[in-house]
Amino acid sequence: MRKNIFTYLALLVITASPFLRSQLLEDKRQHTLLLRGIDLTLQQEYDSAETVFKTIIAEFPQHPAGYLYLAGMLQTKNTDYGDPFNGKRYDSLLDAVEELSKKFISNARYVAFGYYYTGSAEAFRSYTKSENGNLPSGIFYGLSAGASLERCVELDSNFTEAKNILGSFYFWRSKMAWIPFIPDRTEEGIRLIIESFSHPYEKHLASHNLMVIFIEQKRYADAEKYGRIMLKEYPDNRLFLWNMMTVYEQWNKKKELNIIVARLLKSTINSSVINRYTEAVCRLKLAQNAIVENNIKSAREELTQVTGLRKYIGTTRSDLKKKISQAESLLKNIEQR
Repeated sequence: MRKNIFTYLALLVITASPFLRSQLLEDKRQHTLLLRGIDLTLQQEYDSAETVFKTIIAEFPQHPAGYLYLAGMLQTKNTDYGDPFNGKRYDSLLDAVEELSKKFISNARYVAFGYYYTGSAEAFRSYTKSENGNLPSGIFYGLSAGASLERCVELDSNFTEAKNILGSFYFWRSKMAWIPFIPDRTEEGIRLIIESFSHPYEKHLASHNLMVIFIEQKRYADAEKYGRIMLKEYPDNRLFLWNMMTVYEQWNKKKELNIIVARLLKSTINSSVINRYTEAVCRLKLAQNAIVENNIKSAREELTQVTGLRKYIGTTRSDLKKKISQAESLLKNIEQR
């Protein structure tokens, strides 16, 4: 993770108790469909999830939720598969969210919801702009998202759904607290995300944000806690498997790391679309562990598999060529033993 002010601002993203019920979608069918779409996204059944979110849009075209969660699913799918991203479609969905949110803002009953959906769309834009290297736009939308979500919580202090992204904003902005007039709201930010974990629409995103934050703080046991919770429900989810891989690697828990890497590799290979960069990362780690254990045969097999991925160079978002070069160097070293 690059530690600079642009990155910290860009990292905005990513059973209800009684006080939450007013924040759930009022229409029971819309609520049920949304939970189903989220569940299918976490199961990585993206085509089925898209069908559900499209159904929400078709049945509730004047409500921003379907558009927002379809955009979120497309973002998740792109991150998972590493495949080409349809930016125009994504932007059009977020445009719809922001336009429909205006009607909510002009209605006294739903004004907090309007600011929530506006802020969420801005946070999504912040993330994708930053991921694509447009840091100034990422910062602009990140600040706009923070302002919109602050307004939401000002209007309704119990608006738990908004506290996930807002808490993330406070945490990462606090990395710049050395600048005058920027307060350190680190602990407040974490507290807000933990509060949002109780919301059925936010649990998965809150878990991810908490894992990233706790890894940043080297609070590995806390990060592991949320990873275990999500992997208990979704054992093959590659986002949380990757997060756990990061936890165990930085925590220097080699046994646990090897187990989680094997799980991530299996999930990746069994996916309908194989992310070859993720495959290469996993095989390299398994090979490195095999070398430490003096299991040269196993190491050679994994490294040979990595070098066999040359034909996919240029098709992945991340630097597959670099991973293949690392594999070639390791193969050369073990052959010289």
